[in-house]
Amino acid sequence: MSPANAPDPNLTAQAQWRLAQIVADTYERSKLGGLLYLFGWAVVALFGQMHQRAPAWALATGVGFLVAGLWRWRFRPSGPAEPARLRAYLRNYGFVMLLSPVLWVVAQVWLLRDPRFDDTTQTVALIATIGYCTVFANVYVTTRLLAAAGVATMFLPTLAVLWSDPRHLAMAVTMTLYGVYLVGATVRSHADYRRRLRLDQQLREQSDRYEWLSRVDPLTGLYNRRYFADQLDQSVALAQRGDAVLMLMIMDVDHFKRINDHHGHAAGDACLADLAARLQQAFAGRDALLARLGGEEFGILLRGIGEQEAISLAERFRRSLDESPPQFDDTRLAVTVSVGVGAFDAARDGNGDGLYREVDRALYRAKDLGRNRVQRVASAEAQ
Repeated sequence: MSPANAPDPNLTAQAQWRLAQIVADTYERSKLGGLLYLFGWAVVALFGQMHQRAPAWALATGVGFLVAGLWRWRFRPSGPAEPARLRAYLRNYGFVMLLSPVLWVVAQVWLLRDPRFDDTTQTVALIATIGYCTVFANVYVTTRLLAAAGVATMFLPTLAVLWSDPRHLAMAVTMTLYGVYLVGATVRSHADYRRRLRLDQQLREQSDRYEWLSRVDPLTGLYNRRYFADQLDQSVALAQRGDAVLMLMIMDVDHFKRINDHHGHAAGDACLADLAARLQQAFAGRDALLARLGGEEFGILLRGIGEQEAISLAERFRRSLDESPPQFDDTRLAVTVSVGVGAFDAARDGNGDGLYREVDRALYRAKDLGRNRVQRVASAEAQ
């Protein structure tokens, strides 16, 4: 496979990565947050002496917070990171996240309405409400809708109850002013998160781009020698286990210096780029890895085909250069290639370096025999 035929990671899947990151951030930021409501309820219940005033209600509410918190913690994202699946997860997880705020605001309204609870208990509950709203406004801002829904769910009913009772006028005014802060905090925190997400994406794309360029020869768009060597070692390891036949070709342009000397280096570069494009066409549909090994030398790794078929492909490519020579500025360039071909033999080669040496020897035999030919690795008996 040539990198010219592979998708550039910097040009695809950006929106999907962003969506997947939002899903991951949403869960990681909030997975344990549901249990904080249980802690808050325990404190309120203690101050309000609910074990005496309303034990059944206090216990049922505590169990509700526990169930909602555990459900949130266990609602992990899983499965393929497909956009539709990710959006469905965000939607469903949003409902799960809002269970605790809904249960909390019901308890908050009850505490404010029930005359059995004194100002201290109500104040403790309101402080907890402020804290939970602040978390939604500053932490759970991966999606603006989720943050706004969490704040509104807890804050608006509480504020309505405070304004409806003259005894809570001072607290109602204070909470109203704080509500203005919550709106601004939600907008600001969401914008900050989006900026961080964009920065992370840019850094990721830059890293992917550097990694991509570290594998690729910039002139031909084929893989470079270092990546080819790594893949050769991996392919040999698979061949040693008997997973597949492995063929290696090393191809060298004959008398390439003459092209540079007679037509200039621009013509030489154009010739190499043309050969790379032809190689991609010649080996399209094959399990092939193409690379420029350096200068005018190319390497081809072929998996799953026999030696005779590999030699036929090399011969067909070699003849195609005679039938349709590369051109530069309307000038046909007389280009021929010599090719060494060999199959990995564990007994003969031992490893990837051994296979490379044998095929390289075959290439030089092709040159010694007059160039413009394909030469297979000599058998062990002949050697």
